[in-house]
Amino acid sequence: MKVLGIAVNSGALHYGALQQGPGVGLVPGAPERLGPADGLNGYERTGDTYRRIYQDIHVLAPDLVVLVATRKYNNWAYRQAADRAAMVTLAQLACHEDGIRCEEWTTEKIGKLVGVTAASLDSVPLERIGAATRPKYWNPGRGDAFAAALAGLVDSTPGDNW
Repeated sequence: MKVLGIAVNSGALHYGALQQGPGVGLVPGAPERLGPADGLNGYERTGDTYRRIYQDIHVLAPDLVVLVATRKYNNWAYRQAADRAAMVTLAQLACHEDGIRCEEWTTEKIGKLVGVTAASLDSVPLERIGAATRPKYWNPGRGDAFAAALAGLVDSTPGDNW
């Protein structure tokens, strides 16, 4: 089984792709993150971002995509919230286009499944995701994405020794 976790942070989608074979491991060649293209605005930026998200998901062909739900923040400007919501919606639409199951999970649910607190999903032990070192972009959001992917594997294969 292959699961893609997606977390939105710092204006970009952060990807964490895991597969279960003998054990859990990183998916070789999987995308790391995606941000909107510079120099584009409005519908052109939205269309370009959608095409690139779709391409990433289509090529990876996961069995499940787990989106990390947004935690409530105070004092968000409209533009920040709108951009974040657009990225999530575009990822959901890309999954729909390919018939890929896509679910948005709270940080509490993800944390419970992987054994870390909701506020520190990126503290999941690296050996649990089959990595010896932290993958690139871990702190800006990719650690949360890997925790979401691991939670998807745990939830989809109950009874395994996690």
